[in-house]
Amino acid sequence: MNRTIPVFKNSFGNYTIILFILVALFSLIVDGPKYNKKGFVKEYRIVRIISYLYISLGIIIFVFLRLV
Repeated sequence: MNRTIPVFKNSFGNYTIILFILVALFSLIVDGPKYNKKGFVKEYRIVRIISYLYISLGIIIFVFLRLV
């Protein structure tokens, strides 16, 4: 565990986490309605689930890096 934390901190910086969350928001706000409008309901649900997971994961990583 002591070796993995510095590698994790070096891999994820503030800009990486912000980019992670922004891509998820873009996908949720822009791509999601396009799928829904074209009638791809299953794909729209998948995009929503993945976007919410990315946003949650980004926030969890951000909090974890602040605590360590």
